Amino acid sequence: VPITLAGEQFYLQYSPYAYFHEHCIMLHEQHKPMEMNKQTLAEIFDFVSQFPHYTCGSNADLPIVGGSILSHDHFQGGAHEFPMMHAAEVSQFSVPGFNQVSGTVLQWPLSVLRLRSHDRAQLLDAAEKIILAWREWTDESVGVIARTADGVAHNTVTPVIRRVDSRGNAGGEIYEAYLALRCNITTDEHPLGVFHPHAEYHHIKKENIGLIEVMGLAILPPRLVPELGAVREHLLAAKADASYDLACALESDDLCRSHAAWAEDVFARRANELTADNAIDILHEEVGVVFSHVLDNAGVFKWDEDGRAAQQRFIDSL
Repeated sequence: VPITLAGEQFYLQYSPYAYFHEHCIMLHEQHKPMEMNKQTLAEIFDFVSQFPHYTCGSNADLPIVGGSILSHDHFQGGAHEFPMMHAAEVSQFSVPGFNQVSGTVLQWPLSVLRLRSHDRAQLLDAAEKIILAWREWTDESVGVIARTADGVAHNTVTPVIRRVDSRGNAGGEIYEAYLALRCNITTDEHPLGVFHPHAEYHHIKKENIGLIEVMGLAILPPRLVPELGAVREHLLAAKADASYDLACALESDDLCRSHAAWAEDVFARRANELTADNAIDILHEEVGVVFSHVLDNAGVFKWDEDGRAAQQRFIDSL
């Protein structure tokens, strides 16, 4: 369906691989790379102005932290409330020069700043100010490097825009902008990305953390279906037979080998709960725990004393 966003021609389609209710994709008519700038924000704002009951967001525009196709400009949206939107408010801040905009730090694994305003133009400009500031922000104490010696940029954001009423229900007159701060720096210890799923969690999730996952909805590899099924069988066998060598069984099974240490830990903690009826549900719960740790990995400002202080330094710099 042709739609015009901030003067640019896009086409809307509903996703053939819908991850949530009314999952839609807006594709630019030109084959051009994704960029995170004021024009991009204006296009997303324009979308939610035309479709106030939809959330709309964009993947980041850099490798590792950009979870989608970076070579073609596009957005994603739909009629779904994501877990991030229910995150608790930790503290408030203002953006100098934008008195109609209120800012909030959200208690979320990733580092997310939420801006709100009835004034779309002010909110757009305030969001741009934060993005431009973040692009150049370096804080080596927490591993954030804006640019390396070769001039390559590493900081960007994953933006999400929606409209709500005074009670937080979708479709109101208040504009909300969620800015997830991202950094795609790599090190020898974390060659795939410092703020990327760490190696200990790759048995569950090795792929990039993109827009949908930033908001709290896990997109997991299909290999997990047979792998978790096999883990389930070994855990139930160990539950039924105290002499069953669980560690050996997991390590010798090609489907389970990568999960062996994790599955043993799950069994040690939850064996008493395991039944044939609930075993897969327990494993799914534990996968959710791993996913929460993956989101922690992706947060540039951790929830420890150093991370809180570092985030406040960035906010103060605005």
